[in-house]
Amino acid sequence: MNAKSLGKNIQKYRLARGMTQDAAAEKSGLSTNYFRQIELGHKVPRLETFLKIADALDVSTDLLFTGNINRSPEIRGNELLEKMAGLTNQQKEYILDAVETLVNGMKKL
Repeated sequence: MNAKSLGKNIQKYRLARGMTQDAAAEKSGLSTNYFRQIELGHKVPRLETFLKIADALDVSTDLLFTGNINRSPEIRGNELLEKMAGLTNQQKEYILDAVETLVNGMKKL
């Protein structure tokens, strides 16, 4: 596991939520110093702590691990679905039509 990459992902989602380190640490039940050490990549949290951080940031654990592990097609599909959540139904239809066309083309190969 790449602790620095994990820390950067935690920081990215914390900032995207408009949270300070203090607020994220408190919501995670951690000290601000320990939370800061995790974000800097100096510490790797235990699984229980990692789950608390993901919960506090309201983000899936697989997104926090992005860049730290090889992502399976299923995980990448889930990430895409999460990204599509903010789109209009019409935009989603365009994407789904494009994916369907690609899938049908791959089956012919």
